[in-house]
Amino acid sequence: MRHTFSFSRALSKVLIFALLVWVAFQPEPVSAKIYKYKDEHGKTHFTDDASKIPLRYRNKNSVEKFRGVNEPTPATGIPSGFPGQKSTGKDTGKSSESKQEDAGLSSQDEALANKAIQVFRVGVALGNKYKNVQPNFTNGWGAVDAIQSALPLKESLASELAGTKAPELKEALAFLNQSIAVDKQTTSIGSGLRTRIVGILNRLEREGAQQSALIKKLEKALEDSKKKKAAAKKEKAEEAKKEKEK
Repeated sequence: MRHTFSFSRALSKVLIFALLVWVAFQPEPVSAKIYKYKDEHGKTHFTDDASKIPLRYRNKNSVEKFRGVNEPTPATGIPSGFPGQKSTGKDTGKSSESKQEDAGLSSQDEALANKAIQVFRVGVALGNKYKNVQPNFTNGWGAVDAIQSALPLKESLASELAGTKAPELKEALAFLNQSIAVDKQTTSIGSGLRTRIVGILNRLEREGAQQSALIKKLEKALEDSKKKKAAAKKEKAEEAKKEKEK
């Protein structure tokens, strides 16, 4: 009887010890995080809600690693997962050009787009002026004079557009370079009077239509840029409001 009692007690102790070991080695639940920080008076505080930690104490000097608190991020010194932690931008996976596109056109590109629209409107007007006119000597020389008068304006714009990265402005530059090259060769009516004049008038009409299409693309780019900037401004204001409320 005594032997049986001793054996039972020993068995109970073994079972209790095994249970304690099992509990000790169980992984800590992800949600079981306790945050520990010290205030300006040196008093230690504990909380399981990171949002309750005052913003001024959310730094590596005040917050200590304690039961599941993540290590401070190198860029901010704030444990990851803390409310109000700002993204470093390294995990966005976006190129600088993509970010720029998301932000809309720069102020300089907007100014260039507006200037290009004005220059192209001159080309559209010329195309309409010499559309369906008689291909005679007077109209031929009038078209040549108009082309040469507009050439400096086109060259100036092309110079300013050099190096642009905005797709719509790059397309405008490509058109200008091609048109300017032909303009420089159109200094007189030349031989084959009627054929030559017909070709000049047809080019003005054709390029007028091309410039009209470019104007629409540039206007759309400006409108899209305006919307993107407004959206970005609104988002920034909302983030500032949320940060202020914390």
